Amino acid sequence: MRVVISGHILGKPPKKEKAAAVLPGQSVKPITGDRKKMILKKGTAQERVDMLVENLKADGYDFTVGIDIDTPITKAERVVSAGKGIGPKENMVLIENLARSAGAAIGSSRPVAETLQYVPMDRYVGMSGQKFNGNLYIACGISGAVQHLKGIINAGTIVAINKNANAPIFKNCDYGIVGDVNEILPLLAAALDTGEKKPAGEMKKVRRPIIKKEKPAYDIMVCDGCGYEYDPMAGDPANGIAPGTLFEKLPEDWVCPECSEPKANFEKA
Repeated sequence: MRVVISGHILGKPPKKEKAAAVLPGQSVKPITGDRKKMILKKGTAQERVDMLVENLKADGYDFTVGIDIDTPITKAERVVSAGKGIGPKENMVLIENLARSAGAAIGSSRPVAETLQYVPMDRYVGMSGQKFNGNLYIACGISGAVQHLKGIINAGTIVAINKNANAPIFKNCDYGIVGDVNEILPLLAAALDTGEKKPAGEMKKVRRPIIKKEKPAYDIMVCDGCGYEYDPMAGDPANGIAPGTLFEKLPEDWVCPECSEPKANFEKA
């Protein structure tokens, strides 16, 4: 009876708002922002590496110049980072060789520095670690945890190398190679090797490409009476319509929140 009486007095708890739905034609924006997402899966390992190098050079990267591999992450124009996917510590030589060939500094994910202790703590990149603000970031065996991705938001170009095609890093990169780091990294190091590097000089920020966005597959509807626009992304929370509700899914008795014009008197924008 105590439960019944108290429940009668307090009433039912308010319903939790549902998360906004992903509408047709709409994709969740990557943490690192709009990226090219050119993922290389087909062909031999050498063909995929050659395609990556060709694209990087077309983007303006000059691999005859470079920086010291111990350059601080925050001051580095280029970084080659190791994740847990690199395997045992002796495989760090693959990272070192690639960093020298790419003219880059060495970085890592947090577990590689904190747990595995392959590199000093001041070399891990992430939200709670070092922030990379340079041009080229090559993630090797890094899955793409949110904590790590937030440390490379400002990267000009992100390259991902991972054998797991479903790794989140591939949704947040410009170029990706699906493959084993033990096979890909030596090939990439050889492709970028130009002998002794010339000093890179002062960094010039590479401009991020403008990614053309596709038109959403849903319509914006306009009220004939007052010009109010119904956007499915916003919904009409004041009248119980959750964000993510398409116009055709609105109740038939729904009216314009501005002038009370009926649903039938709306047209496509």
